[in-house]
Amino acid sequence: MKENTRDMLFQLDMDRRKAMKPYFGEIGLTVGQGQPRVLNRLLKDGPMSQRELADRCWMDVTTMSRTLDRLEKAGLILREENPDCRRSYRIVLTKDGREMAEKVQKGFQEMNRLMENGFSEEELALLKSFLSRIKDNIRDKDMSEIVKST
Repeated sequence: MKENTRDMLFQLDMDRRKAMKPYFGEIGLTVGQGQPRVLNRLLKDGPMSQRELADRCWMDVTTMSRTLDRLEKAGLILREENPDCRRSYRIVLTKDGREMAEKVQKGFQEMNRLMENGFSEEELALLKSFLSRIKDNIRDKDMSEIVKST
């Protein structure tokens, strides 16, 4: 049976998560809660508000809040007063958080190398252009409206 694109992308993501899970577990992080993604984003972009961080990590604010609670309890982040807005906090990596984020970044880099193994630069460019088109095709779509109209 021919696999459809949605199933292939889902299986790819599940395989990626399965491969990453032991590494992140070994360094003390939980994959399904977005902890590695949050630490990596803070390392790349620096301190930011919870709302900005949620947007950049593709997470809803409630999930982000729970993830930040866990990371704060583990001593990896701090919530500091935001000088730009009294009603929000800036999320900042601690020293331990920076060290953990560097381990996360290394894991992500190795996963990228593994996924791109055996592809030429031209093939990778083509793959990325296809994935970008798929992303554009589904971005901001509401499937309930699409199904109703067909």
